[in-house]
Amino acid sequence: PRGKGLPEHKVPGAVTIQCIEGEIELCAHGKSQTMQPGQLVYLAGGEPHSLHALQDASVLLTLLFPSQSQDAARS
Repeated sequence: PRGKGLPEHKVPGAVTIQCIEGEIELCAHGKSQTMQPGQLVYLAGGEPHSLHALQDASVLLTLLFPSQSQDAARS
C-alpha cells in the first residue's frame, strides 16, 4: 500500500526487484530511484537496500540464494 515499505536490509543471495504496478522508491548503492511498471533491478548478494511505495504497488521480488554445494566447492 502507498506509504508502506521495507526498511534497509540485505540478504546473502542476489535479488531482482520488478515493479509490476504502481510506483516505488528503491534505495540502494547510496542513491534512490523511482521504479515504474515494467522496470527491473538486479542487486548483488549482501547489497543493502530499502523500498517505499509512492503509490499502491505490486512488486515481484526474486531471491537467488547460493546452494550449499556451490559454497562447499569454494572452500
